[in-house]
Parts: sequence; C-alpha cells; structure tokens
Amino acid sequence: MPAVMQSSAAKKAAADRVISRAFAAGGGARVSSGPRGATTKKAGLKRLCSQPGLPRAGKRSRPVAVRAAEAEAEKARSTLQSLQAIVISLDRRPDRMEGCATRLETNCSGLPFTRFSATDGRKTAISESEVSTTWHTGRNVVYQKIRAERKGWDDLDTYQVRQLELSPGERGCASSHIRAWQHCLDLAGSSEKPLLVLEDDAAPTPEFAVRLHRALAALPSDAHLLYLGYSQAANWRRDISPELVESEYVWTTVGYIVWPAGARLMLSRLPVNEPVDNWMAALCAEGDIKAYCVRPKIVHQADAWNVNSDVAHSDEHYWGPNSDIQHSDEFYWGPATGSAKPGQALVDGSCFWDIDSDDSEDTSDDL
Repeated sequence: MPAVMQSSAAKKAAADRVISRAFAAGGGARVSSGPRGATTKKAGLKRLCSQPGLPRAGKRSRPVAVRAAEAEAEKARSTLQSLQAIVISLDRRPDRMEGCATRLETNCSGLPFTRFSATDGRKTAISESEVSTTWHTGRNVVYQKIRAERKGWDDLDTYQVRQLELSPGERGCASSHIRAWQHCLDLAGSSEKPLLVLEDDAAPTPEFAVRLHRALAALPSDAHLLYLGYSQAANWRRDISPELVESEYVWTTVGYIVWPAGARLMLSRLPVNEPVDNWMAALCAEGDIKAYCVRPKIVHQADAWNVNSDVAHSDEHYWGPNSDIQHSDEFYWGPATGSAKPGQALVDGSCFWDIDSDDSEDTSDDL
C-alpha cells in the first residue's frame, strides 16, 4: 500500500479509537467504522445528551430571575404566616373592621390576624397614670418645622407652641396602643416574638409581603419598632438596605411591628403625655427606643386624614397656609372648611397626618 494511503488509513483508525473511548467514558455508544449495526456519531451524541442531569436539546429552562422571584414570594408567604397580627377597631364600627379585613385578605393573604377591641375614649374612664389629659406641643413643633424646611414650605411662622387638651379620641387611641403593647408581652411569654399592630383604616400595598420579608431580613437585632406606614418628619438617620431605614421622628400608628423589648420599654415610660404617635416618635428621637421604617411604606390609610375617622385631633386647628385638613372636631373648633371625598387624599395639605397625600413620604426624598 502506498505510504500516503497508509498514513490516511492510520489517521482514520486513530480518530475512530479516540471517538470510541470518548463515548464509552460518557456512557454513549461506541462508534464503529463497520457497515453493519454501526452507530453514527450523531446517534452517540444524542444518547450522551439524554443522560440524567444534562440539558436536553430544544428544552428551555425558566429564566433565573423568574425562579428567584418565585422562591422569594414563597419565603415571603412563610414570613406572613409566622406573624401574629391584631387590628385595633372600635366595637361600634364594624364597617371599618370589615373593610380592613377585605384589604388584608386581598394583599396579605395568609396573614393571621384578630380583631382587638379599641378603647372608646367617649365611654371608658382612662387613668391619667396611663394617658394624660393635656399636652405641650413644643417638641412636635420642632419637627413640624423640620419637615416644612425639608419640603420647602414657607410657613415656619405658623407652627406655634401651645398647651392643649387631648381629645377623648386621642386618649382612647393611646389607651388602645398601650393595651396592644401589653398584649404583645402576654402573647410572647418568655420569647421575643413580635406583634404586628394595625389600625382598622390600614390599607396594605400589593407588595406588602415581599417588601416586609426583605426589610425583616435586613433588620438590626436592636429593633424595638418597625413602622410599615408613617409620615416622615426628619431625614432618615441611616440607610440599612434598599427596603429599610432607621427613623428619627415619624408620625401615625396605622401599622407597625413591636417587639417585646420595645413594648416593655414603652410601658415603663407611661403616662403617654401627648398624641401616642408623637409620644412614640419622641422616645425614638431621644434615643430611648430604636425604630426603623420599611421604605417605601407598605401600609397606607384607606381614607384621607379625618375622613371617616373616630379620633378628633387636638392640634388640627393651627396648621398654617399649607394646611387643608378636614376638622373632625366641629364641636370644639367650628365647622369644617374645604372638602374631600372618602378615600381621596388631600393633595395640597402639609398636614402630616395625611400619609397618602402628594406631600407625604411617597415623594422621592422620602422613599
């Protein structure tokens, strides 16, 4: 045989041996150059790719981002199911409780919650050792001005320091939250299991579960309070994560999580001597408690401030030219001015109570 033909035949034989060893090692068929029953290279490749654990040709897997989102959603549902929640609601307002239950079932499916009977300040005798009857607005005015400056409002001269009487609704609201903190301790026993406290106008966002799960994962171990809904006064003390910030002073008690350590601390500082949200914010501002906020907020109020409300606010009659709030306490302060439909935010108001207005923390500098 000519040398050139021998060389070509030798190369072919060597190549066949290499391919045969490769498929034998991978569990595929040996490739033979014989004409009968020969398994082609293509068939061998097909058998190799069909081995367990290897991707099959033409079969697309779901995007990694989709699988990750589904896994996070499942963990978020588990987080909700592990929480204990109460909804503070007056016995004489079953309509508000029904509305809240519907909203929770829509956006917080799986969250176990129970109704918690609110203290009716019009009917219940509340001890002054728990809640005072008057309050001084000095500290709150400081933070009203801080917020006005942060928002660029030109009304600093309108925020005045006064001594005011707490309305029956404010005293009842404070008493309700005091009882909720004690309830937190009763449920926790010797553990540090927290309690989710909601008021019956709470309106969770569709992203409630996932954002809460992320915030809790990043939450420092020193937390006493985690606000889910709020109106921001001062700048955040620090950013913890994209979903979590440390608070200095925020208003409203529409939704927050309290840990037993925080409940014990607040109960040890009674009486509440101003509206309860101001009082809690003051403890935070003074460094007595550690409070954090989910960013952006995941609980709104179902109605604009004072619309369909049972709490008359003692300081609602002096809010400066930017204020457009609805005066719920006409008996004390005269007829209301302006108008707002139930569920519609007062978009031009500087009033911090309206946490769903365009001037609230939903704007870019407060998220």
